[in-house]
Amino acid sequence: MRAVERASSILEALRICGKATLHDLARRSGLPKPSAFRMLRTLENAGLVERLPDTDLYRLGVRCLILGQAYLEQTDLRAEARPILERLREEFDETVHLAVLDGELRVVYLDKLETAHAVGLMMSRVGRTVPSYCTGIGKALLANQTGDPVSCLEENGMLLRYTPNTICDPHALRKELKSVRERGYALDLEEHEPGVRCVASPVFGPDGSVVAGISIAGPANRLPKKLLQGKLAEATMRAAREISYRMGASC
Repeated sequence: MRAVERASSILEALRICGKATLHDLARRSGLPKPSAFRMLRTLENAGLVERLPDTDLYRLGVRCLILGQAYLEQTDLRAEARPILERLREEFDETVHLAVLDGELRVVYLDKLETAHAVGLMMSRVGRTVPSYCTGIGKALLANQTGDPVSCLEENGMLLRYTPNTICDPHALRKELKSVRERGYALDLEEHEPGVRCVASPVFGPDGSVVAGISIAGPANRLPKKLLQGKLAEATMRAAREISYRMGASC
């Protein structure tokens, strides 16, 4: 067990540093230099670490990539997210969603965990698609897209008004998405469905791109803005980071 812990500390140090000398790895892992050297030799033989030619620098080996890819291939987003979503629902007793964007920049719900409260006004269901720009989970996804998704929505005539709170103006929407990106969460203040509010946060994959979003949603009378921006936002971002880690992100 101790050998595994030592190997793990070396690999974690290389993950953080990218490239490092024996001296740096010994210092970061807390191992004596001779022990770190022996461990590096063992990891080299296993293909988990490699030494750069004509240098004193070490880096992660190609075997790490192979193992990481195998993990991702066996990882099911919905399955990885489910226990974390269940914990969110249990903590706040509100409806929780997991969703992705489709090719037309619409939200597709992959999972929905219902609250114990009777909420007949919420239209979301697994497999249903809804607009992205006026839902919390959609804005969390759009805010982390490359390029200018707002232009795409505008050009395709998709910026329609659903409630008096819907943000239809492209300039105002870009400003909103910038704020979402900076603070790490998005709000839906009755922008798609009257009487429904939510807070959402993005889930990232191993390459740093957004792969999904999660949200906590409920009726406006139970979700005042102060609660959404405070305790619920913190919990949603924390849960999204946990799922991102499970999906291979470095956060």
